[in-house]
Amino acid sequence: MRVVIETSDKYKSMLQEIASAIKAKITFEEKEVDFWEELPEHVKAGIIESQEQFKQGKFSTHEEVMAKYKIKYDL
Repeated sequence: MRVVIETSDKYKSMLQEIASAIKAKITFEEKEVDFWEELPEHVKAGIIESQEQFKQGKFSTHEEVMAKYKIKYDL
């Protein structure tokens, strides 16, 4: 039987001890994850659309947005 566990490096030694105690074989491999491939299609589409809007100059700065909401909420 093969079991795959994804965890942080801080648990590596603990997992090695457990494997040794139960006489199991354990191997560690670094998997390079491309976050883009993990995203749902609707999220990818939204990112692409926002990049196009940015290229066209259709965006607001942080300062502009904060000023807008300070006025709106009387802050």
